[in-house]
Amino acid sequence: MKIFESPIFEYPYVIITVLATFFLITVLIGLYFTIKSVRTAKGSAEKSFCGIGRIEDDFKKGGALRKNRAIVYVSVSLDGMKRLYAESKAMRMYEQIKKILFRHLCLAIGGEISLYGKENFVALNGLETDGLESCIDKCFEEINEALAKQGAVNLVRVNFGYHLTSSTDVPFKTALARAKQACSMAEDKGVLYCQWDSSNGKAFERKIKIENNIQNEIDNNRFFLEYQPILDAKTNKIIGAEVLSRLNSATEGVLTPYHFLSAVNNVGLNEKFDYYIFEKNCKWISSDREKRTKYVYTINFSRQTLCDENLAESIINIIEKYGINYSCIAVEILEDKSLNNDERAVMIKNLARLKEKGILILLDDFGKGYTSFGDLAEFDVSIVKIDKAITQGATTETGFLILKNIIQTAHDLGFKALCEGIETEEHKNTVVEAGCDILQGYYFYRPIPVTQLEELFEKQ
Repeated sequence: MKIFESPIFEYPYVIITVLATFFLITVLIGLYFTIKSVRTAKGSAEKSFCGIGRIEDDFKKGGALRKNRAIVYVSVSLDGMKRLYAESKAMRMYEQIKKILFRHLCLAIGGEISLYGKENFVALNGLETDGLESCIDKCFEEINEALAKQGAVNLVRVNFGYHLTSSTDVPFKTALARAKQACSMAEDKGVLYCQWDSSNGKAFERKIKIENNIQNEIDNNRFFLEYQPILDAKTNKIIGAEVLSRLNSATEGVLTPYHFLSAVNNVGLNEKFDYYIFEKNCKWISSDREKRTKYVYTINFSRQTLCDENLAESIINIIEKYGINYSCIAVEILEDKSLNNDERAVMIKNLARLKEKGILILLDDFGKGYTSFGDLAEFDVSIVKIDKAITQGATTETGFLILKNIIQTAHDLGFKALCEGIETEEHKNTVVEAGCDILQGYYFYRPIPVTQLEELFEKQ
């Protein structure tokens, strides 16, 4: 029998096609079982990194058994890191954070954790307050170590909010909403975590109410100004004042910036608000130019506003609209966000243009948050405003040396130094000894209405 004389083998390409098909099927089968084994191994190691539906089901089961349940909401923001580094590096950092959260909020305590949205997480466990907060602290400690290795400390924000319940009457959606509220409160307060309870739940509802109304409050001109005088360290005479905004809310009464600035930021009204307060101050100065332009008024601007391409011309136009001197205006740079290279370039250009016109530039809260020696090198500032923590810490030997060296660095660069947060005579004597040029704090004056400021001007 002549098998190889069969017509099918008379054509070589047929043989090649059959062999190639057989080889491809073999590879695919091998690849399938390889992937399956990897997924099985991964699943056994991360079996509780589950869907939110499973967490909801287990929350309900625990409620039926009257078990204590802790819902933890974790918010992760990579915006700061994405601004300074490639997005790929930020995402690698995110993957590390994800593993750390899984380890501490799931494996270590027999809990469950799920991805929730783009970068956030929800976890469920049976811990009480002390055990849960200890767990969160350890988790964040490891996250901070990972951030330090990547040079990303203060660039990635992680906050936790949690709600504890053993009640059968609390639905999962309610518990989750409360955990999210607590996380939002932690962000606002600048702390790592918050627990929801009825009192801070009411505070959160108030916060949302303020956010919903903030646009109308600006449009209806319900803000007014107070001023905190600043003094020359050599003469102790008033040389100007910091402009501070207050909100006379139709529903909440008089509110300080602590209560409404986060609302301004959360609804994206930073620029509108900054220009509004600036123009309000310029209008006040213009109503008595002869007396009021003898002093300098510092107005806070967020870094977001200072990155506006039209900022310099907008400020110049407002000043010229009210016919006041450039020399009585100082722009104070807040330390509210990190900047990428493009934003930094725009801000440097804006500040240079303002200084060229005779406007003073203050760098606020030096030594805190995003404000650093890098800002001194890049921004053409006139005055360095030293954070009150450094001012008040200067009563110790080490703290005094830190303050003195900061002031000396500012002087070497051609800047003056303003110490804020002076609340006692000891604070005052210490900062003067360290070489401070300008003084501000409750020891001299608290924020006061314009009528009292004018009285001080008259006496002086």
